[in-house]
Amino acid sequence: MAFGILVYLQTVPLPISRHRMHFCFILFFFAFLPTTGFAEDAVWNCHQDKNSKEWVCTGEKASPAAIPEEKDEPLAQQPPVSTTPAAQPEVKETAVSEPAPAPAPVHETVAEAESQPKAIAEKKIPVKSTVRKAVPVKKNLQQEDTRQAGWHCKTAEGGQDWNCNLTGPDPKGQPHVVSTEATGFSMLDPAFDAKQEQIFANLRSNLKYDPWAHCSIEPGAAPVFTPRSPLRDVSPLDVNADYGEVFENEISSYRGNVEITRADQHSFSNTAQYDTVSQTLDLQGEVYYSEDNLSIYSNSASLKLAQDQATLRNVEFINPSAPLRGRASAAYRESKVLSRYKDVAYTTCPPGNTDWVLHASDLKLNDATGKGAVKNAWLEFKGTPVFYSPYLSFPVDNRRLSGFLAPTFGSTQLSGFHFSAPYYWNIAPNYDATLRPRYFTKRGIMLAGDFRLLTPYSNSKLGLEFLPNDKLRDTSRFLGSLKNTSHFGPYVSSNMDLNYVSDKEYFGELGNALSFPNFSHIRSIADLGYRNPGIGVSLVGRVENYQTIDKTLTGYNRPYRRLPEIDLNLDHTFDFMPLTANLDSEYVNFNHDDLVNAQRVNVKPSISAPLQAEWGFLTPKVSVQHTDYQLTEKSFVPPPNVVPASWSNTVTRTLPIFSLDSGLTFERELGKADSSMKHTLEPRLFYLYIPKKDQNDIPLFDTSLYDIWFSNLFRENRFSGTDRIQDANQITMALTTRLIDSETGLEKMKLNIGQIIYFRDREVTAPLRIRNLPDFVTIPEQGFQMPVETDRVSPLIAELSSQFSDHWSGETGIQWNPENNDIVRGKAILHFMNKAEKILNLGFHYRRTDLVERTLLANSSIWGPSVQAYNAALPSGTPSYNPLTDPNVLHSTDLVQSDISFRWPLFNDWYAVGRWQYSWLYNKTQETFLGVEKENCCWRFRLIGRRYTNNINTVNSSVQQLAEGTSQSGLFFQVELKGLTGLGESLDQFFEQSIFGYQKPTQ
Repeated sequence: MAFGILVYLQTVPLPISRHRMHFCFILFFFAFLPTTGFAEDAVWNCHQDKNSKEWVCTGEKASPAAIPEEKDEPLAQQPPVSTTPAAQPEVKETAVSEPAPAPAPVHETVAEAESQPKAIAEKKIPVKSTVRKAVPVKKNLQQEDTRQAGWHCKTAEGGQDWNCNLTGPDPKGQPHVVSTEATGFSMLDPAFDAKQEQIFANLRSNLKYDPWAHCSIEPGAAPVFTPRSPLRDVSPLDVNADYGEVFENEISSYRGNVEITRADQHSFSNTAQYDTVSQTLDLQGEVYYSEDNLSIYSNSASLKLAQDQATLRNVEFINPSAPLRGRASAAYRESKVLSRYKDVAYTTCPPGNTDWVLHASDLKLNDATGKGAVKNAWLEFKGTPVFYSPYLSFPVDNRRLSGFLAPTFGSTQLSGFHFSAPYYWNIAPNYDATLRPRYFTKRGIMLAGDFRLLTPYSNSKLGLEFLPNDKLRDTSRFLGSLKNTSHFGPYVSSNMDLNYVSDKEYFGELGNALSFPNFSHIRSIADLGYRNPGIGVSLVGRVENYQTIDKTLTGYNRPYRRLPEIDLNLDHTFDFMPLTANLDSEYVNFNHDDLVNAQRVNVKPSISAPLQAEWGFLTPKVSVQHTDYQLTEKSFVPPPNVVPASWSNTVTRTLPIFSLDSGLTFERELGKADSSMKHTLEPRLFYLYIPKKDQNDIPLFDTSLYDIWFSNLFRENRFSGTDRIQDANQITMALTTRLIDSETGLEKMKLNIGQIIYFRDREVTAPLRIRNLPDFVTIPEQGFQMPVETDRVSPLIAELSSQFSDHWSGETGIQWNPENNDIVRGKAILHFMNKAEKILNLGFHYRRTDLVERTLLANSSIWGPSVQAYNAALPSGTPSYNPLTDPNVLHSTDLVQSDISFRWPLFNDWYAVGRWQYSWLYNKTQETFLGVEKENCCWRFRLIGRRYTNNINTVNSSVQQLAEGTSQSGLFFQVELKGLTGLGESLDQFFEQSIFGYQKPTQ
């Protein structure tokens, strides 16, 4: 596979926009020194400080005073490891002739500079120059006492070991040789030798923060700090050196440990010269430069400030914003927008790691056009060449450029191996296109693409996929989508999301098995709305359509279309009293091919008086809900396609609703002061009254029964939608207790217990729609009517959750029906997370069809004459059909499922990732994937194998389908060189959806 990738990439330029080179390290020099940094007509007056014995020189209109000639050699240059001035030792003089009198030294603030003589005050940036006298270099390093105490190392011959010498006392032992870690197999010499790696380590220490500290899977962003670059224009220029001279009032020369500091900028070199006439600055010998977002090393730097030109030799740099580091044998700044580089190598790997390096003989960057180009580029991975191109072009900023994107490929059981080479076309500044042709070995070539259009008021995207001839189906197939978001002012906006596929199996057969949907319908929606939260008004009009792609859903199991729907909501809170008024209203036109159509108007005004205090709350609320239906014929069904005789064409319903919600909060401290815990008791009562009204003459358009859990105990209606309003005279009794760590705020324990007490039977019910029935069963249009519910109490609900520690958390819940001593719901979930590298999730879910439903389903008499006729027609000796023995019916809504997902470290940044969902009801794996992931600061690698069930879920699938299955398998691969490019399918979103707690790496 490596050779196949090599051949392909030779013809593909680097990806656009997201991955680009960052060679901005030259720009610092042109903001470093102003052209007026040295007075052209000034000379230097110097005097020796009586306390520090340093020479302090300032430019003045006075006679020059010569600095006494020093016969000793200057101190040997040592690379700096920090920008802190204290890191440079002060060297005191022993004897020096007294110079001519001079004025006081220039201070480091602008305000103090204004008090100096006129020659100094006229400068845009004050300059403080401190000249130190150097002592001779001691030849014996073992005896040198000016170096900082500790180990001083250099590479030995051969470059494999470090020769180290000790300065000062070492309580841990004598001088010794430290061996370097073996790098393993490599076809090439390291891109950066030991000396360059040491320089990179120094550059890294000069930055405000470590740019590679937040590049792994660990959550959290790079540290935030306030940049000091805006202070450069108002900050003084501080120059420190062992020697300083001025020639002919034009050339300033510094020698020996030259430090130049201004705001966030700091340079360190052996020598520095500045020509005020030509405005040329030369830095020579071990040049280190750092600022907030840049760190550079060079042998020499020559800058022509007036022409914005510069030349650097043997450059090494770190750009923390990427982050990346690299080197170049030479860098040429030809103008403000154009720069060239020779013999370039760069990587995003941290110092000491060269897993991948990109090399190029020539590099050109043009900031005006936003383009860059390289010649003779080749990529080295793990010391092995994997890619070469004689020419590549790429963007150097966020401007879009046409070119090939990273290819993607994978394999599925139904379509075979697939490969795609996307091409990005930058048509104009406000619109572009991406062409995504894809080849399937089993099905043929698919043409696909996206078109984007951006205007000041809208953002649109059109997507198309077209397979001219599916080899396996011998037909054409397609998918289309249109998305648009528009704003017509601060309060008016529109949204459009339209989707359509040619057939129900499109996603299952032509998807990549990572984006495979677990939904049964494709939703298309378009809306236009006015929303003003300031005055509490919301008016939205929309149209909504569903395309069913689940073959098991037919007839009444398909949802209604809303053509159109208009919602008006008003919300107002009075300032002079605790009173809130609301109005929820809607108009919907329901459309269906097989069921009764209707227009529905619903209006629900309400008034509530929330009374709140620290110790509790009380909220009475009164509502009136009025609903009006205009029923019409079915759309396209042959006769009898009229409204059933039991239903009137016009139905009206008006019901008052009263609720009273109340609660108290009790708290106390437990334990000692250093380990205190807060314990709370929070009882809650919720009373609800709604009178009974017969609603059997109202069809169901968007209504179903809520699955009851603790949060649903406090709803005003146990039905979703508007077609059913329950009759209620009930009270919910609930208790919540918490155990909170006062120091960390963690809920060590939270227990919820609640139950509804009914004061009368619930006669308002919704028809039961039974799925997966045999074809011979005649189903009433609205399903089978459920009997009256006579239970005095609801199932007792208990939910327990806990944050055991910083790493362990869990939750569990259970529903117990006291009427028949039966457990109808249950769940248990356990999470372990140690930072982001160790993730383990264990879950178990249990759901059993309610006893009332089971009784209804087991009663074969409700099926009508169709079942009786079927049984009568059976051959002699053939068992008759009985719903009680049909698992498709009895378990149509049952669920017994376990779920395990994890991400666990193996070794050296390698992780195992996986998930396993298993149905204990059907004894079958529903979905599983297993793979490995490599994640570090400079590259990532992922490989997973996935087996999944196609177009099937536990809610609408029959036992036979789950037992026999339509499962398929897929193998998926991804490799990404951070800051450069990647290959294969992106797995970030898939892992985030499949593994609870997984977070996409920040870099």
